[in-house]
Amino acid sequence: MQNEFRAHVRRLQLWPAGTPVLVAVSTGADSMALLDLLAHLPVTLRPQINVVHVNHQLRAASVQEAAFLTQYCAAHGWPLYQTKWPVAAHPQHGTEAAARQFRYTFFAQVLQQHRIPVLLTAHHADDQLETMLMRLIRGGDIQQLTAIAPTRPFQQATLVRPLLPFTRQQIRNYVTQRQLTYFEDKTNQDTALTRNRLRQHVVPELKQIQPLAAEHATAYAQQLQRLLRVNQHQMDALLIASGHFLTPGYYGELAAWQQMTTDVRYLALTRLLTRLLVATGNPVKQRQKNELLQLLQSERPQGQLALAGTWQLVKSYHYFTIAPRPAAVVTPNFELWPGTTIQAGPWQIGLQAATQALPTGSACLEVWLAPAELPLIIRHRQAGDRLPLRHGHQKIKRILSDKKVPQQEREQLWLIATQQNLVLWLLGIKRSQLFNPQQTDKIHYRLIIKKQTS
Repeated sequence: MQNEFRAHVRRLQLWPAGTPVLVAVSTGADSMALLDLLAHLPVTLRPQINVVHVNHQLRAASVQEAAFLTQYCAAHGWPLYQTKWPVAAHPQHGTEAAARQFRYTFFAQVLQQHRIPVLLTAHHADDQLETMLMRLIRGGDIQQLTAIAPTRPFQQATLVRPLLPFTRQQIRNYVTQRQLTYFEDKTNQDTALTRNRLRQHVVPELKQIQPLAAEHATAYAQQLQRLLRVNQHQMDALLIASGHFLTPGYYGELAAWQQMTTDVRYLALTRLLTRLLVATGNPVKQRQKNELLQLLQSERPQGQLALAGTWQLVKSYHYFTIAPRPAAVVTPNFELWPGTTIQAGPWQIGLQAATQALPTGSACLEVWLAPAELPLIIRHRQAGDRLPLRHGHQKIKRILSDKKVPQQEREQLWLIATQQNLVLWLLGIKRSQLFNPQQTDKIHYRLIIKKQTS
């Protein structure tokens, strides 16, 4: 096995000779075999070995295992970094996942503190088969069926699994041949855990049918990883051609997306969600993905869907965005008295007597107002707002839809209303068409509007 391991390391160029590596060692057969194989690489391939160990304090034997590893590393001159998982931190449920989280957090700390660029773990072909089976029965995205990657980024380092081509039996044969000391984890016999049930019952049956089941699983994972890498490259190019990335988020041209075939649109959206959400720890359920696709394909001009965290998709006529929802900003209302001027967003708004000269470059609305209607209120639109016309009223929501004003812009629009909520002007969109004959109880004013250009 040493020759095969040596050829594997050389072929994939897993690390330059002399590179510091951090080897995760549990003292089980797999990690002890990995240590021995690394130690017996030729100088032209051998890394600089550092060892990391976590005592999870879940078994009494863990004290003996830690003591053994301390002596073993000292005898070989390898630095050893170890810690304990506090018993008080053990959860009542989900112990396996919590232990893994603690373990890998410690690995990351050691890598960063000692500037070690590579982390090695002893995952092998049988682990690959078990992981693929677990993810297959659990369901989810096809990318998860790639199971355990030979290498992947980990924090600021690279996580490498150099034993993936080798089966559990090959490793056990090597340990026996080399007479290596190792410790069996008795919890591996607990069939209450899904992985152990697969290991004890399902995998042996599969190997009865096909002895090379583990090797075939590794080969399929490699093929799928290659296909997905090519797909990711193509989808990234398509995403850029059909829109552009925001900081953070994405802006997509609907015309370009709707010209894609159904399959391509699905793959493009999957890649986009992976880059934006999954990569930042925000899961996306298949149901949500289906809803997003349905909204993008539908004839509805506008719509939005909430995603994980604060992320959301907003569709608006000719484009859509996937981005975090902006924080709600509470904008105060303004009061406009005769003879005063107010600045609301880009708008300069004044109310003056009709006898005064109209400023150049301004728009004007003639209004007759009673004292009870003052001061005028400058605010954002509200549900149910209507604009008076010569023959009735028109809902402002309908006006905005007819003019295809995007939803995000609608929330920023300003309007002017009386104290009785009679809307006089939806700024930048439409003004009211009031029929105001001269009345003795009202005063003739002019609303003066000017937009400031940046």
